[in-house]
Order: sequence, then structure tokens, then C-alpha cells
Amino acid sequence: RLQAHRTFQSVPREELEWIASHGTLERCDTGELIARKGEPVEALYIILSGHVSHFTDQGGTLHKAMDWRGGDVTGQLPYSRLTNAPGNSVVQEPTEILRLPHVLMPAIPIECPHVTSALVHVMVDRARAFKQSDLQVEKMASLGKLAAGLAHELNNPASAATRSAQLLANALVESDDAARA
Repeated sequence: RLQAHRTFQSVPREELEWIASHGTLERCDTGELIARKGEPVEALYIILSGHVSHFTDQGGTLHKAMDWRGGDVTGQLPYSRLTNAPGNSVVQEPTEILRLPHVLMPAIPIECPHVTSALVHVMVDRARAFKQSDLQVEKMASLGKLAAGLAHELNNPASAATRSAQLLANALVESDDAARA
């Protein structure tokens, strides 16, 4: 299964055997958390099948920052400075993962240099995806502020026109009354 895994297709069999012998195959049910915001990330998760989403808190609302499916890797990676989870990683459908505990992270570059190379690319892609997600949230917040400002600016002249029309209607009634008197 590791040889067929998208992330490890070019990794030598010996390194995959090392990963398999040190990992634990786990099955996770929908709704389970594999990482909880603010708590230490305890393992490297090689997703064999299923779907996991990562949610971050953006201004009091949960925002989906990333999705991982079979063929992806997440969690603690070699050389990563990640210690605590920035949000919750929630299993979206029944998922099978190969879990490597974080205590093995120092051994992976020594025992599995090709795996390490693949995981460094995963780490760079993950950092890029999180940055893109943050930029998207910032853009949406800016767009919201712009829309609110535009609505305010359009509302002021509209209110003034409504008030003037009401005053004009009242003045016409008074003028008509005065002319009849």
C-alpha cells in the first residue's frame, strides 16, 4: 500500500519497509480528531484511504484550511517547526492511516533519506497551502469591509434623497393648501 501511495511512489522499498515496521495502522471514524487546536501534534499521519479536513478559527468562525485524502501525508513532519496544532484536524469519512509517533522524527532522515525528501516537499506544499488559505481569508475580510463601506456611502446619499423627497412632498402639500386658502 505504501508503494502505491502518491507521496512515496519513487521511494525505495527498504525505506517503505522501515516506515511500515515502525508505524501503526489505525482506522478512524467520521468525526474523530487526529489533531486538536493548541495541543501537541503527536505523529506523522500517512493517509492510506479516507478524508481528513483541517479547520482553523478565523474571527470566531471555523474555516476549512486544508483537506487530505488517501495519498496525502499530514501531522508532524521531519524538519518541521510545527509543535502544536493550529486548528482541529477532523476525520470526514472512515479513514485508514499509518501513524508514526513523533519520537521517530529524528530517525527518519537517517534511516529513510528518500522518504525525508518526499516529506520536505509535502511540508513546503503544506506551508504554501496554509499561506494561500490565510491570504484568501484576508481577501474575503477586505472585500467585506469594502462592501460595508460602499453600502454606507451609497446609503448616505440615498437617505438624503429620500429625506429631500419627503420634504418636497410636504412642501408641495403646504403650497397647495396655501394656494387654496
